[in-house]
Amino acid sequence: MEWEKLLSGEHFSKASTLRNDYETIICSTLFRRLQDKAQVFPLDDDDYVRTRLTHSLEVSAIGKRLGEYVWRRIGDRACPGRKFSDVLLCAGLVHDIGNPPFGHFGEYAIREWFRNNLGRLELKGRKLTDILSEWQILDLYTFEGNAESLRILSKTPYLGEKNGFNLSYEVLGAIIKYPISSYDLAHDNPMKYRKPGYYFSEKELFGDLEEKMGLHGRRHPLSFLLEAADDIAYRTSDLEDAMVKKVITFGEIRKAFGDRSDRKAVREALDDLSAIYDEEMGRGERKPELTAVQRWNCLLQSRLIKSAGDSFVAHYDGIMEGTFGGDLFDSTPEGDIIDTIADLSERLIYTHSLKTKTELYGRRVITSLLDQFMPAAVIADTDERKSYIEERTLDTVSEFYKSMYRKEADGRSEADRLYLRILMITDYISGMTDNYARRLYQELF
Repeated sequence: MEWEKLLSGEHFSKASTLRNDYETIICSTLFRRLQDKAQVFPLDDDDYVRTRLTHSLEVSAIGKRLGEYVWRRIGDRACPGRKFSDVLLCAGLVHDIGNPPFGHFGEYAIREWFRNNLGRLELKGRKLTDILSEWQILDLYTFEGNAESLRILSKTPYLGEKNGFNLSYEVLGAIIKYPISSYDLAHDNPMKYRKPGYYFSEKELFGDLEEKMGLHGRRHPLSFLLEAADDIAYRTSDLEDAMVKKVITFGEIRKAFGDRSDRKAVREALDDLSAIYDEEMGRGERKPELTAVQRWNCLLQSRLIKSAGDSFVAHYDGIMEGTFGGDLFDSTPEGDIIDTIADLSERLIYTHSLKTKTELYGRRVITSLLDQFMPAAVIADTDERKSYIEERTLDTVSEFYKSMYRKEADGRSEADRLYLRILMITDYISGMTDNYARRLYQELF
């Protein structure tokens, strides 16, 4: 791969752009909606805990620092004249823009609904699974926020323009963590990717991205730095938010690190936490434990940024050749810190009843909305007779997504139009904020 192609500054549409990538993103409705989408705790009344918006801002800031650090190490010899930090600043803002309401649980709920219901729906006496292609069906069965992000950024009308956000190739390339389709994920997956990175509906765009940037099945190098920035941001912030919600205690954090103190980096992190806590106790602070964790998180982030940057430089040749298949914390001392936090989070945070109860409610919301809207969408734009209720149901769908469907469906086959109508409803529901989805559910049911 060549940096001249990877950071060309070219946009996927030739239409004029009145704003740069950063201005386009922060002025968009979709970006603002992230303020009411859950990061860890859905429908939370506490304005202290992170939302998708504040998480994305943190990823953006960490990504910028990480890009600056790597640039100082290799920039002059690798890519003179173009800095990594500007791309990562923008990519961090939009990396989660396709995530549905209620966090990752929302993704599971959408996948579950399609697996349970797609084969039951019919159009003109034929099951939908007999009309759609295998690739299209797999897109629905493996619904993924990363792939949805690429779709939303490239297809959603922006300020009346029909070419989506028209972000630069480099920003779109950086957010594609898994450069593989759902079809290839099931049939040909030599790099062992876990999730799809794009849908059938974006195959032409993805092919164009690969061609223009010279990727040819490989990840954009900056996607590794964005992935690391995401890991750093949510691993540290989830501990802090969980403490505020009284889901975990300061003692449980110290114990988790103490249990793995045979690992040098973990022991050093624990020593830092203990020293900071002692300082806070000496000052007589009102909340010494929380303040200690906040200060410790800043220290951890700096250490993890340096580690990820050094790892990128160490694996530079493999990353540029497309042979490096891990993440930047694999086999590093700081990777032990990430693993320790991950284990603690899985045991005590992500499975806590406070979180799970709300997520189960969110599942019911998403399932009920799909039950209501999807049958009406299946027969929309066909000569099938529609009931009064089905017509009114379609009237409820935002014109935002209906216009998106009309543009995409023009001149397409019956199967493709069906697939795009299904995506229209999926886009509509996954684009909802947590509270809007809840309100609509309560109004309808």
